[in-house]
Amino acid sequence: MLGLACPGCAACTDPAGPGRRGSPGGMPGPVSTAPTPSGRLSIPEIIRKKRDGQKLWEEEIRYFVQAVASRAMKDGQIGALLMAIRLRGMEPDETLVLTREMASSGRMLAWPEKWRGLLVDKHSTGGVGDKVSLPLVPALAACGCKVSDCWWGCQI
Repeated sequence: MLGLACPGCAACTDPAGPGRRGSPGGMPGPVSTAPTPSGRLSIPEIIRKKRDGQKLWEEEIRYFVQAVASRAMKDGQIGALLMAIRLRGMEPDETLVLTREMASSGRMLAWPEKWRGLLVDKHSTGGVGDKVSLPLVPALAACGCKVSDCWWGCQI
């Protein structure tokens, strides 16, 4: 068992909970989730829970994704929770909830029915040295595929 200790940074210990990044005084987040002594739920409690190796509830994961998407969570809190997740891991059902919440947190794109089976997406890290996207995207398009987005910003 890893002996993880929170350094007591402001992100983990801020009693005000989630605050809007760059906004003085912060702003309350969407919904609280991890139980506090008052019965309310909070991001610092979610961070502590995962840091201590406990499993997160579906509601806690949903809140985290919503707070990040709405920019209602401080950068330090995001980093602290992601570090705890990286170091402690997630159960398969936690990962499933996180993936589903992330997928539904943004704008869903609707494609014409006639594109069914033709739509492809080539993911890239966008780093230096990506030698695949440049020849692959035009080749796929030449074969009739619809390429949704490529690393250099081209869109259908």
